[in-house]
Amino acid sequence: MATERKHELNVYFLNVKFVLILLVVTANLLEPMIGGNLYANAGYEAIYTFHIPVFVLVMGYFSKPFKLDSEGLKVMSTLLYQYILFQTLYSAADYLLFRAAGVVHSFFIPYSMLWFVLSHLFWRLLLLLFVRLPHPIVLAVLLGIAVGYWPDAGGWMSISRTFVFFPFFLAGYSIRLFKDWTALSRLIRPFAVIALAALTTALWMGVRIDPGWLYGNTSYSALGHTEWYAGVFRAGTYLLQSAAAVCFLALITWRAGRITEWGKRTVYVFLLQGFVIKSCIALGLFYRIETPLEVAFILLGGVMLTLLLSTRRASALGKPWIEPDFRLLNRTALVKK
Repeated sequence: MATERKHELNVYFLNVKFVLILLVVTANLLEPMIGGNLYANAGYEAIYTFHIPVFVLVMGYFSKPFKLDSEGLKVMSTLLYQYILFQTLYSAADYLLFRAAGVVHSFFIPYSMLWFVLSHLFWRLLLLLFVRLPHPIVLAVLLGIAVGYWPDAGGWMSISRTFVFFPFFLAGYSIRLFKDWTALSRLIRPFAVIALAALTTALWMGVRIDPGWLYGNTSYSALGHTEWYAGVFRAGTYLLQSAAAVCFLALITWRAGRITEWGKRTVYVFLLQGFVIKSCIALGLFYRIETPLEVAFILLGGVMLTLLLSTRRASALGKPWIEPDFRLLNRTALVKK
């Protein structure tokens, strides 16, 4: 029964991974349009209420069991390699082609979405300590709130986001996903649809959430809150993100299918989609998007891009240089299996 349950959970979270990466691409396509398009802004902010926390939670789930053995060192080596490689590639492409304003090219300041790769590495290291502590998630939440009081908290080494989103990573690692979650998700699914639809409608009607709270990448003072109780706002953000995450998770199927297989290859979508999207931005393809139909057409292109990068062919071409075999490093493992 335990093996069967683990397989069921793996299928479920692979399904979650694919839907999430589709939403990551969607959000990245919507971002260039949010300044002048109400529909794009509503969809963008709605996605951001849950897609980072849930993606972090999924990474936490698939990180167990994690040790600094040969397998653990392989994972850490791969994450470090991917960060250095794509930080170099994206920075070079930006300098030569994209010319994005305000970008600092440094290995200490992750380029765009690469903060997730660097934070993932740090989350795994923090995990080794926190699993030994009582009430680790409570402590992680307190640290996530506390880091906002640090005036220099920001993009440097992704420290702010590492601590802000670490509670979700711990939640994913610790999750046993209640035995009755399958039935419970079906029960709350209609309410989840209503809740997410209501949130999106409210954003479309003009309700605003400062994206800085959802990004988790800056201090309270930088967000315009110097009050001693500014941490209460992050606690409220945690509640909003957790509620939106539960609603989203309730919508995902438990059945194995094509998206389960695609969910195994999300790393290629995540690391490569930025080159396509940033090229489109540099070419000015988003400047004249105004109507809902035009927005929908752009998003359809995002679906096609996601599916293309999720294919076996893309995996076969990308795996040798995106996920190389670090056998030599594995032989230096601190702990043998």
